[in-house]
Amino acid sequence: MTDGYLATHRAHDYPHLIERWRAVAARAGLIVKRFAAGPEFNLYCVRSRRLPREGAIYISAGIHGDEPAGTEALITWAESNTRLLRRVPFLLIPCINPWGLVNNCRLDSRARDLNRSFQNDSVAEIAALKRTMGARKFSLALTLHEDYDGQGIYIYELQGAQPYWGEALLAAARPHIPPDGRNIIEDREAVGGLVRRTIDMKFFDKIGFPEALFLYLRGCPRVFTIETPSEYALDRRVRAQVAVIEECIRRTLNPSK
Repeated sequence: MTDGYLATHRAHDYPHLIERWRAVAARAGLIVKRFAAGPEFNLYCVRSRRLPREGAIYISAGIHGDEPAGTEALITWAESNTRLLRRVPFLLIPCINPWGLVNNCRLDSRARDLNRSFQNDSVAEIAALKRTMGARKFSLALTLHEDYDGQGIYIYELQGAQPYWGEALLAAARPHIPPDGRNIIEDREAVGGLVRRTIDMKFFDKIGFPEALFLYLRGCPRVFTIETPSEYALDRRVRAQVAVIEECIRRTLNPSK
């Protein structure tokens, strides 16, 4: 990403977003595939032509439509990494909730929080996404989010493979956005912008399964939810999320460094 980057004012333009992804796919030799049809918009994945049962990298964005830095960061990162996309297996989801993105709404067109819908197949779009994942065990999973109440960037790191990466990811984002300094974030203990959580299944049985939990339960050893503060300028939020994506992928591909 160049120093002169400015986030586009078309961050809520879903058709334009997919046009950009088609251009990336053409340059990187990826497949753009519709995996579900929504009420107004089709949902797409962008994937490597060879996607192994183990070891691919999964990144998604836009499950909440009022969090545009995630969708913008993912395409911005991809536009600068077509060579990497040619040689490393990826499953990328540009926007899970396009209706929400276009309408700047957290929920979908039926007022559902799609990030509380992974416990079963009652939501057709989420069931289709799960079929797209198949039985794959990803080596890394990132879900890109934002928080209106955020006071800096923070990261949920599910307790899995060690050594943990959360502190290093926040350090990578720090030149763009400092870590959230709150001690409690979303009713959970936080340290320097890091919420390293264990799984309380009784809690999630009550509220519904988020995407990150589903990926964790499917065996992904490193699952991160990235949260940028939506009151900051969009270009800073995008830069911070891209920095985290880059650091995660660097560590995945070079585990000894």
